Amino acid sequence: MAHRPTFFLSSTIYDFRDLRSAIKFSLEARGCRVLASEFNDFGGDLDQHSYEACLTNIEQADYFVLLIGARVGGWYDKPNRISITQQEYRTAYELHRQGMLKLVTFVRSEVWQFKEDRKELARSLSEFGIIESERKAITAAPSKFANDAEFVSGFIAEVGRNLETGRAVSTGSFKPTGNWIHQFRDFRDIHDVLQPLAFTGLTSEDAAYRIALQGELLLVMSQLLEKDATGIFDLRAPLKRGLEAHPLTVEVRDRGWITVDLTVWNAFATVFYAALGTRFDTVVIDDALTSTIFLDYDAAKGAYVQSPAYEALSKLWSEIRQFNELGTTANLSVLGESSPKTLGRKSGQHDLPADKVALLYSYAQRWINIVSLCEALILHLEGRPFVMPALMPFSPIAGYEEAILAGRVSVADLRAGLGI
Repeated sequence: MAHRPTFFLSSTIYDFRDLRSAIKFSLEARGCRVLASEFNDFGGDLDQHSYEACLTNIEQADYFVLLIGARVGGWYDKPNRISITQQEYRTAYELHRQGMLKLVTFVRSEVWQFKEDRKELARSLSEFGIIESERKAITAAPSKFANDAEFVSGFIAEVGRNLETGRAVSTGSFKPTGNWIHQFRDFRDIHDVLQPLAFTGLTSEDAAYRIALQGELLLVMSQLLEKDATGIFDLRAPLKRGLEAHPLTVEVRDRGWITVDLTVWNAFATVFYAALGTRFDTVVIDDALTSTIFLDYDAAKGAYVQSPAYEALSKLWSEIRQFNELGTTANLSVLGESSPKTLGRKSGQHDLPADKVALLYSYAQRWINIVSLCEALILHLEGRPFVMPALMPFSPIAGYEEAILAGRVSVADLRAGLGI
């Protein structure tokens, strides 16, 4: 949606006051708008009764958040036993059927269990032969937990669209939507459901920061691509073909030279001229590593942890530094030494120094990784789930990385060892 998401909070206020405040604060911190009737920013027509103002304001919402507890709350239509919360839900459900908003319903886990216990009690009473009127009176008896068990159970059944679902199943007709019910114990359970819905509701500061980061990622990526009359040309494929054509192995390294086919090699070498002289001076990428932009909250640890996107950003920072260090005239001198002009021919086989080819290969691998990581992060900043791309190894020597990693302590190993 183009505007910031708007959430309408519907519940009895007395027993949900603190929870409603926490939900409002959390969503507004994400840049969302929250309509809660007990707050001064709720708005509404002063000529309307407060109940009617609530029903009218629901039309402004993108999400209707319903919290069901053990209390009935105020009556909207007492003779027909319709509470104001129930009437708000019915108004929202009609808007949902028209595709105008989404319903998000929460029921306290102990209330849900209370409902299930009363259902089991009714089943047991039936088996004992208790007549229906007495059975209903017993199962609807008030308790310290719920003073109107019949209403609460009926409201949950209505929100779950139980009758409509049963008819749809038996007749094969369309099943109702908007009937998901989330049980919750505390604010964290509610937060986990609402957080993804507020993804586009970033604060202006967060939104600006993400735009700046995406802009720098786009700038970095653009300098490692080419464009012709047909459009953008991704150079990762020809780079990979060149690396695969003449693999640099441990044996080749120890021997000191690698034999290449000049026709294939020249095609590979030509690609590098697109990046010669390229050097990245990143600012936002560096700063983002010390921000919370790609951190996730771990409820079990009660702390923020690095997400896969953060790991990718950290990897990108490292790849860019290595790319800058490798991109010198001395490190890439093998390109000039093996050019057709220098050798006086374009075809045949030729031996090249393995150490210089290794530097060129490492430069190509960093190039490929930078483009892949930029692409993944740019798409993630557009709201897509993050997918870590397949990356080239840090060593240009085939099979050498496995041997190195076997004896190297990784960050994951260290976290496990420290128990963090």
